[in-house]
Amino acid sequence: MWGNFFGAGIIDPIDEPNDANPPSHPELLDEMAKAFADSGYDLKYLISAIVGSKAYQLSSSAPGASGSPDRTFSRMKVRGLTPEQLFDSLALATGYREDRQNFQRGFVNPGIPRGEFLAKFNSTERPSEVQTSILQALTLMNGKFIGELTSVEKSESLSAVTHAPFMNTADKIEALYLVTISRPPSADELKKLTAYVDKGGPSGDPKKALADVFWALLNSSEFGFNH
Repeated sequence: MWGNFFGAGIIDPIDEPNDANPPSHPELLDEMAKAFADSGYDLKYLISAIVGSKAYQLSSSAPGASGSPDRTFSRMKVRGLTPEQLFDSLALATGYREDRQNFQRGFVNPGIPRGEFLAKFNSTERPSEVQTSILQALTLMNGKFIGELTSVEKSESLSAVTHAPFMNTADKIEALYLVTISRPPSADELKKLTAYVDKGGPSGDPKKALADVFWALLNSSEFGFNH
């Protein structure tokens, strides 16, 4: 569970506990094991204890150029979203609605967008060491699914923002930031993007320029990673 939330285990790799691979924090591991047993092996209790810890609340920012050693847990590692998390985040941000009939007994139909997406993004790498392949990058940048999610006509979120009569350009850009990366744009970002959208981007169409902003946010590392 510690490795799941931190990207690296107290024993790492977690499936090789031996004298040559000792725990980085043996006292902590023993204390957590005892508390877990005393709780009646309650996983909710264990998860609550881990995510409520000071170590889990730390920023991913490194104190120096070289950062801190991986095994100290003195900062939170930047972690890539799992394929399922990334797909669900895209669906939530864009307003995409799935046909739940395609889910039967935990099986995902490979012929539907979720199945195709998960097949391309399936990885055995650690969350903190995820590297996007060329195929995955092309899927996010130019794939049919992403193209539809960032279309003014087909994206529920983008369409609602684009056609909102009570919003000016700055308001629309802020709404897209909030729905994708859960923060407002900085003053510099807002200034540059407002000018870009008002000019209509390369096409001269403000609606398409707003879609460009939406596409860029969905393809950003801030969207695809937990910081």
